[in-house]
Amino acid sequence: MRPVVIVTLALIAFSTIGCKSKQDQLTALNAQFDTLNAKYQKDCLLAPVEVIQRTQSACKAQRDKMNPLGNKIMELQNDIAASKR
Repeated sequence: MRPVVIVTLALIAFSTIGCKSKQDQLTALNAQFDTLNAKYQKDCLLAPVEVIQRTQSACKAQRDKMNPLGNKIMELQNDIAASKR
């Protein structure tokens, strides 16, 4: 009886993991993007010119992190809009 309970609880836990709605996913991705974008703005756009010139590779790495995230956000927004039609 005990193994049945453990297996049942494990199945319930696994079935609820990753069951976020698209809106919840979009909210989480927007929060991540906002954090990355704020750092990018500060480090790569609003910094003095001499600092920006020294940090071009770091800025490119930050953009490379942000681009796929931005694409995923747009996909989710399009999916949400399409489901409302």
